[in-house]
Amino acid sequence: MKPDSWTPPAEMDAKVREWMKAQGYSVNSTRYYFDDEVYAWRHEEQLGSPTLWITRSVLEHCAPTDLAAHLDRLHVAARMRSKPKARFVVVERDSKIDVVVWGHGD
Repeated sequence: MKPDSWTPPAEMDAKVREWMKAQGYSVNSTRYYFDDEVYAWRHEEQLGSPTLWITRSVLEHCAPTDLAAHLDRLHVAARMRSKPKARFVVVERDSKIDVVVWGHGD
């Protein structure tokens, strides 16, 4: 497998898609950003495409059900709704899951 074609484990992908659907977002596309080690689940819309960005580290070290709980705790869906064009990325910092604004492409 090419390094830029990494995908999260199937169980994690399914849980993230389930979480997105529960928030009203169907996943239309996914993409792995190799240089940043970030995986994205995107919901295409006319006025901005809400996207869930998660680092590879989180996807590899967090259990799928725990990740869904973190997304709720961090109010990620509310952030995505309030700023559909913003890039909020779920990261692991000091052994804690957090969400930050991602400056990718700036």
